[in-house]
Amino acid sequence: MDSIEKEQFLTVKSSFVVEIDKIKGSRFIGRVLPVGSRDEAELELEKVRKSFYDATHNCFAYKVGLGKDEISRYSDDGEPSGTAGKPIFSVIEGSGLTNILVVSTRYFGGTKLGTGGLIKAYTESAKAAIEGCERKVVEIFSNMEFSYHYDDTSLVMSMISRYEAKIIDEKFSDSASVKLRINRAFVEKFKEELFDKSNGKIEAALCF
Repeated sequence: MDSIEKEQFLTVKSSFVVEIDKIKGSRFIGRVLPVGSRDEAELELEKVRKSFYDATHNCFAYKVGLGKDEISRYSDDGEPSGTAGKPIFSVIEGSGLTNILVVSTRYFGGTKLGTGGLIKAYTESAKAAIEGCERKVVEIFSNMEFSYHYDDTSLVMSMISRYEAKIIDEKFSDSASVKLRINRAFVEKFKEELFDKSNGKIEAALCF
C-alpha cells in the first residue's frame, strides 16, 4: 500500500566476532548476535560468558523490539559505572538496529585505562563488531482470519494481492474461511476496506 508505510525493522543477518588492536595491553573482543527475545538474549549472553569464563569482563548491551514493545538492558560487568554497558548500548542506538546483542569481552593487560579510555575502548569494540555485520530488513506481521461467501472470492483475492498478504490456511465448506499473514501497519485499513467493499458481509479479526 503506497499510502501506508510498512512496519519493519533493521537487524543483523548472523553473528560476527572481531578483536580490535590491543589498548595498553588489554584485549577487547566484540561480538554481535541476532536475538528475537529477551530470553534469547539472556541465553546467548550466558553462552558467551561460559565461552569466555576466564575474561576479566564480559560487558554487554541488547535491544529487542521497537517503540513501546522495546526491551533493552546493558551492564558494565564490574567495570566502573557508565564506562562499558552504556557506551555499547549507545552504539546500538546509533546504528538503528534492534533484535541484537553486543558483548565486548576484555582481557586486562595490566594498565588501567581510566574512565575516558574505557568508554573509548568499549565504543570502538562495539562499533567494529556492528560494522562488520551484514544487515537485513524484517517486516512485522500480524495474523488475520475471516469467512466469506464464494461470490466474494474475486474481491478477497484482489485485496490479498494488493495488501501483499500471504494465505497461511484455507478451509472450504458452505463458505470459505482464510487465515492471512499481513504487515501489521496494514491491518486496520484492510479490515475497514474489506468490510466496506463487501457491504458489511466480511469482518476480519486478528488471530494467533
